[in-house]
Amino acid sequence: MLDVRLPIGLLFLVLGSMLAIYGYMNPPLQKLYFSQVGLPLNINVPWGILMTLFGIAMVSLARLDRAAALERELKAKAEAEPSIEL
Repeated sequence: MLDVRLPIGLLFLVLGSMLAIYGYMNPPLQKLYFSQVGLPLNINVPWGILMTLFGIAMVSLARLDRAAALERELKAKAEAEPSIEL
């Protein structure tokens, strides 16, 4: 069964990296003004980085869960088999 964290994580990973790269390649056209101070902030860069980090976290959690499921399966299989003692 496919864990939903894997495709969602891959989606955020790809889209976030594309958004961050796009933000780095294109400088901001207007300055954002915060209390009379102009900041040349390109909003695509921080959101692209956050989306990429979220995608990495989701993919990592999916892989950890898959490893834990395999470990549980192997442990159950080892307990089900009769052990031969000499």
